Amino acid sequence: GDSFVAGEASGKVRALIGFDGKTRYKEVGPSTPIGVVGINGVPEAGDLFVVADDEQTARELAASRVKIARERKASRYQSGLMQSVAGIFAGGKKERREICVVVKADVQGSAEALARALTELTLEDDEAEVGIKVLISESGDVTKSDIAVASVTPETTVIAFNTGANAAAMDDARMLGVPIEYYSVVYDAIESVESRMQEILSPTPEGEYVGSAIVQEVFNIGGTGNIAGSKCRDGIIKKGSNVRVMRGDKILIESKVRTLRNFKSEVDTITTGDECGIGLLVFEEFEVGDIIESYVMK
Repeated sequence: GDSFVAGEASGKVRALIGFDGKTRYKEVGPSTPIGVVGINGVPEAGDLFVVADDEQTARELAASRVKIARERKASRYQSGLMQSVAGIFAGGKKERREICVVVKADVQGSAEALARALTELTLEDDEAEVGIKVLISESGDVTKSDIAVASVTPETTVIAFNTGANAAAMDDARMLGVPIEYYSVVYDAIESVESRMQEILSPTPEGEYVGSAIVQEVFNIGGTGNIAGSKCRDGIIKKGSNVRVMRGDKILIESKVRTLRNFKSEVDTITTGDECGIGLLVFEEFEVGDIIESYVMK
């Protein structure tokens, strides 16, 4: 008959059921595992179960906690929104990219700690920054509901820390293409996410590397446009081949070789050490020092 509050939930004890699911108690002491019948919600793992003076007090305390949690969530959302709006109107603001994750752990404290560590991660370069958005941070096994949430946002990963996934969730994950990654060490999970952040910031080029040339001078040929006076550093480059123009560690564009000249002659192929003029489809903004990489798709 005691009234109580646990986190944002409250209620009045209707029954105390033992760990075996059969034994019923009239009262219990410390360290006795029981199930309580009469709660009006689902508290979080780790919430304190506190007996209140009466049912009205318990309800008011739970309602107050719900209001505080809602205000905190609204405050975080408003802060993020203001930063986004400020970014839109601020000149030269970097592009914001996000990786979404769902975090499940054996206990709520571990889920919150891992989620907090992930949201503090950030990588950036001159043009963009990458951060983490945690969609869910809860204790317990990975469920169908978690997979459904993850499937809404492309490339979302479910991180299971010291916990597993039920069969139904695994079936849905396979069907929807949602990856579930299992970890028992926090740093392993963080390193994996950081690796994906780096891939988002600087994608690994596709295709098999064939050869490259460095731009030594840029010529403007009337009617033809800019031609990159280059020297083949290694491998081969063929007329019509796929190429990407690199400036530093950035890929400026992927295109095809439109024209390839060795001195005054049009050629089909250049090899290591050859000097040449390279013209590309839909790109002329060469600079001295640019690297033209040739690759083939498999």
